[in-house]
Amino acid sequence: MMSSGIPLAARLHAAGEQGHLLQEIVRTNQVLISGFSRLVGMPASRLLLMRELANAPPAGIGVLKIARHLGINAAAVTRLVKQMEQQGFIKRRADVKDRRRSYLTLSAKGVRTCEQLHAHGHELERSLSAVISSQEAAVAVRVLGVLRISLEKLQQEELIP
Repeated sequence: MMSSGIPLAARLHAAGEQGHLLQEIVRTNQVLISGFSRLVGMPASRLLLMRELANAPPAGIGVLKIARHLGINAAAVTRLVKQMEQQGFIKRRADVKDRRRSYLTLSAKGVRTCEQLHAHGHELERSLSAVISSQEAAVAVRVLGVLRISLEKLQQEELIP
């Protein structure tokens, strides 16, 4: 919403709201994912799912846990998983104790694709490093790591969703 032609975010900032760290992190992540998605020719939803699977334990990860990590509903994850499974990026393994549950892992094709995405990510990182110093990059990595760990702790304590 605008008043006097000034966006709400700018009015809040001018009104004394300080920090905006989380807001800047979210906006930067959105721009990064969107740009990277276009660069590699893969929808952002697939990129995020691939990242979750690449970070999953070797035994795999369930759809509900992926949905929780990505902040989207399980039905959307299930549809995406079915597509990617049909295309050979994902393997599904049924839980031996509860056949209704399954665990997802990357297939060999999925692993190769993640390796290629990782290489593209390094290229993008190198080009972005031209605008900040190595010291600034190191500080950013440390700060973001501390924030992530703190947020994960709050989630484990169920203080935030």
